[in-house]
Amino acid sequence: MSAPALSRHLRVLRAGGLVQAEAGGADARLRLYTLRQEPFAALQGWLDQVQAFWAEQLGSFKDHVERGR
Repeated sequence: MSAPALSRHLRVLRAGGLVQAEAGGADARLRLYTLRQEPFAALQGWLDQVQAFWAEQLGSFKDHVERGR
């Protein structure tokens, strides 16, 4: 991946609040990027809700099919 492309990707992630950047020491051009946990925790909560919904739906469908046999 080229440096400009990487820079664009990191800019999008930073704008989305998924990463944070810190100065990389003496060289002002360098930045250290770290993932922020909060957005991923929120995503995990949403994924848990979706998984629970579909587990219930598919369980009900399975029961329905088994009753029809």
